[in-house]
Amino acid sequence: MSLAPPEPSRSELLALIGDRFVDRAVTPEPLILQSWYRSIAEHGLDPDRPVAAQILPADRIRQHQAELEDYLMIARQGVSGLARRVADAGFAVVLSDAAGVALDVRLPPADQAFSGSGLAIGACWDESVAGTNGIGTALAAGSALTIHRQEHFLSRHARLSCSVAPLFDCDGRLMGCLNATTLGASGPKAAQSLTLQLVTLYARMIENAHFRQRFRGQVSLSVKPRDRISDLASERLIAVDESGAIIGANHAAFRAYRSLGQALLGAPIERLLATDLDELLALSDGGTRGVRIIGPHDEGPLDIGLEAAPRPVSRPAVRRTATGSPRHPDLAQLCGDDPGLRRNVERVRRVLDRDIPILLTGETGSGKEAFARAIHAASARRHGAFVALNCAAIPESLIESELFGYRGGSFTGANRKGMKGKLELANGGTLFLDEIGDMPAHLQTRLLRVLAERELLPLGAETPVPLNVQVISATHQDLDGMIASRQFREDLFYRLNGMRLSLPPLRERQDLGLLIERLLHAEDANCRLAEGVLARLVGYHWPGNVRQLINTLRYAVALADGGLIDHDCLPAELERRPPASSAPTAREGERLHEALRRARWNISEVAAELGVARSTLYRRMKKHGIVAPNAVG
Repeated sequence: MSLAPPEPSRSELLALIGDRFVDRAVTPEPLILQSWYRSIAEHGLDPDRPVAAQILPADRIRQHQAELEDYLMIARQGVSGLARRVADAGFAVVLSDAAGVALDVRLPPADQAFSGSGLAIGACWDESVAGTNGIGTALAAGSALTIHRQEHFLSRHARLSCSVAPLFDCDGRLMGCLNATTLGASGPKAAQSLTLQLVTLYARMIENAHFRQRFRGQVSLSVKPRDRISDLASERLIAVDESGAIIGANHAAFRAYRSLGQALLGAPIERLLATDLDELLALSDGGTRGVRIIGPHDEGPLDIGLEAAPRPVSRPAVRRTATGSPRHPDLAQLCGDDPGLRRNVERVRRVLDRDIPILLTGETGSGKEAFARAIHAASARRHGAFVALNCAAIPESLIESELFGYRGGSFTGANRKGMKGKLELANGGTLFLDEIGDMPAHLQTRLLRVLAERELLPLGAETPVPLNVQVISATHQDLDGMIASRQFREDLFYRLNGMRLSLPPLRERQDLGLLIERLLHAEDANCRLAEGVLARLVGYHWPGNVRQLINTLRYAVALADGGLIDHDCLPAELERRPPASSAPTAREGERLHEALRRARWNISEVAAELGVARSTLYRRMKKHGIVAPNAVG
């Protein structure tokens, strides 16, 4: 077994970096120095070479935001709160995901000063793209930091001063970053320390809101050391199941119990607090008052606030995995009482474990990934991995390495240990290729060869890896039309389309009323619908399908007074109705979109083809919500 090479010393790092930064008035601390080294040695970047900001096209941005809708919905309140407090001081606020892609950007009133800075929705700030920078380096380091002016790797970012805190989910994994950036800060780096503290505070607020949203209705504990003033950043939040096993925690808890690492999840609560759940419930009178106990290992007194789940009324038990997290719905639950879906699910059951690839089609939000997971769980591969890749949610330059992987040292900037791709990770299990219609053409060719030969050769590998995977792909696009316009390989289509399962839009489900009541019961068994509300929900056209319905019910439950959901608890968009000619209008929009796609978005050519003026064509595009792929907005 070979040992990993030791980290280079400071003198070795300076020697490797050379004289690239001699003209900068900065003495880099170790974290910055290591990031500079990564930017050169691993990512192959040049600090003085002009590099344009990498920004995802508009359709990718919308898809990316839709995939992370829950994260965005929870984080936006914290982003808005931070922006209100720093905007007048000239700071922009940016929320990113775990890949360094900006999902939400709030610019200060004089936002023209930030023109050309790359602070835009869809911009990628990963270190491999932008070198040392606030977001990318905070993600790489996993800790809060400030990257001040010339500490940035690329000289074009030398005016920025960025204070950034990473965001962690309840399983201890990175969700993204919260960033406050100012231009032309003339003072020293230490002058940004208060900004960093404020950003960190709001990051912890977002994490805690994420925790409470995920574990509402379950037993959770707030643990605060008594021997010092405890602020929000040090409050440990821990969720437990009925047996007292830990099923989730915030970042402060993972940090406080770092000796356990990921083993914190699944550990009994008495391992942390020297008492069990039953005793805590008894001491707190079911969570109605606080508890003070002596912590184990000479930690001193701890103040514990316990929030006990309300006793459900005839609520079905939630099945859990060995780690305590809720199971995904199975095929029977997903098809409900809709006759069409039941017939399709019966067909799926007959082809399970027969090495037949499955293609799921349907509108955005119609539950394609949920069906893919349920198919995996119903198959003989259920004990293998379920690995998902959204072809529309990551930059095109990263899809190849994400899908096929590489071996260590295979190219400049590669991870020293190499990286297994999604195909290799899914070996023995199921690979779910979401939004397969967005896969670049050159990767379609390579995927076709891998599926045909049943073996994979990662970049830099000498011998192929035998593959045994069930492939499930999904799209909301018209693949038949894309094949006709040569945007999608016909031979790959037939490799993926062993069986096609079309998921109906929510508005067409015959069991919609029953489905709404089941989802509401799963959200909060004590809430009920006032007279006429169910009819209003059933009559709505649900353009966002199941995803929109779930968010609507969560919103309504939050506003319900005494558990009663009346019309005032529903979002305003439910007042709007589609026009009477919605079906013909939809077909008109589809034909227009297809014409634009055939002409590669040449407006003049399509206007001439349809015999209308360019201004008329633009009005029709706006009417149907059609945006060119390279238009950011």
